[in-house]
Amino acid sequence: MTQTVINYAKVLYELQIPDEIIMEAETYFQNVPELCSALANPVIPLNEKYAVIEDLFTDQMKNFLKTVCKNGRMRQIREIFDVYQTYSKSQRNILQATLVYVTEPTEEQKEKFKVFLKERYGCRGVELKLLEDRELIGGFVLRAGEREFDWSIRGRIKQLEQKLIRR
Repeated sequence: MTQTVINYAKVLYELQIPDEIIMEAETYFQNVPELCSALANPVIPLNEKYAVIEDLFTDQMKNFLKTVCKNGRMRQIREIFDVYQTYSKSQRNILQATLVYVTEPTEEQKEKFKVFLKERYGCRGVELKLLEDRELIGGFVLRAGEREFDWSIRGRIKQLEQKLIRR
């Protein structure tokens, strides 16, 4: 990720465009990969690219996308949207965390993880991404910010191995 992508993502956030509109634009680019290719193609005249943007996108997104297009950054639009999502959540004090598990947690357990993280990090909300990993053997690993909380059987085995090696 380049500083340019970060800057575009921050500008997009500062425009205060509703999330639904940004997500709609992001969906266009995900579902129609040729759109990004066409808008990034240097052979296609800028006025034709602008006409496509005018036809497809809402008024709030048009100027931003035209600027991205004019500056030759359209190939990075998906990355800009990804960084925007992360930046937007951090500005709203929403922690992004990942729970790696063997057995999928219940809704009650998910809520307990969120409460734990809210208390630990003092954040307003938690977005919990779930990933299954049978290699953990049992238990779970919770990743948030720079921390990793490893309560897996695989993690316990590694700790035991390290203690035995030190002796």
